[in-house]
Amino acid sequence: MEKEVRPTIKGRLIVDSPADRGLLLYVMRNFRDAIEYAHSLMRRGYSDSQIVRLLTSRILNNSHYSYSALMRARLYRNQPYLKLKRPQLFSVGKGNEKGNRNIRLASTGTVNIKIPSSTGRHRWIVAKVRFGGRYLGIIGELVNARLPYGAGIYIRDGRFELHVNVPLELYIRYLGNVPKQYDSGGHVASFDFNPDRMCMVIVSRGGDLLDVKTEHFPEATSHGFPKDRAKDFRMKALVRLVSYAYHHGVTDYVAEKLNRPRTKTRSKSANRRIAKFAVREYIEHLKVLV
Repeated sequence: MEKEVRPTIKGRLIVDSPADRGLLLYVMRNFRDAIEYAHSLMRRGYSDSQIVRLLTSRILNNSHYSYSALMRARLYRNQPYLKLKRPQLFSVGKGNEKGNRNIRLASTGTVNIKIPSSTGRHRWIVAKVRFGGRYLGIIGELVNARLPYGAGIYIRDGRFELHVNVPLELYIRYLGNVPKQYDSGGHVASFDFNPDRMCMVIVSRGGDLLDVKTEHFPEATSHGFPKDRAKDFRMKALVRLVSYAYHHGVTDYVAEKLNRPRTKTRSKSANRRIAKFAVREYIEHLKVLV
């Protein structure tokens, strides 16, 4: 299943030069092969650093593309075998390099795409991109600010598409809680939120237990831990769980209506965890993601 993490803004990518289209398609095929190779190495117990080095030297000639391929391979970590049908290209966001190192928005209508070379003489393709009008404000902020954003290139109906994974807070600020259309009838994911962890259970429509995943972040309730970093930990943990569910056939998401737990216990550490229990924050992020 080749689906992207949401919230995602999609635009039509226009590459005018036939030579540039050929180069881009070549890199996309290599990237697809790199994901499959990374998945195989991961299943065989190679470390992340070893996988990135092997992908760089053998396939992609670019360490950041290699790291991005590893991140994509992790989405399929529980599968015993991986064979992707379509070429693709993805680059993880990097805030200190204008938002993205390899697929970089130059304006609301253009994007620069790095084409790696084994000689080290990388070149850039400049392509046009067309986004829907209501997304231009978000794209404009990504161009002008140092906000990290993931960017991927895919092929649909014979055309290139650019997918931009936007920061949650930015998406909320411009679009609010926008309802998403989806094909109901898949699996159901249920979430249990706690101050220092969150659990997700995936069940079929028939009630069969399919999978259980837990994300731990005990640092978020530690004494003196910065509030912003704790929020970032929780957000990223929820994104990972929703991404996993989305890539494993989940179409409906359920979370209990939470009330803040009682705030007085005999344990100081328990009281601290309760005080930092981000009840509404969990729910709002989940609404945006799904």
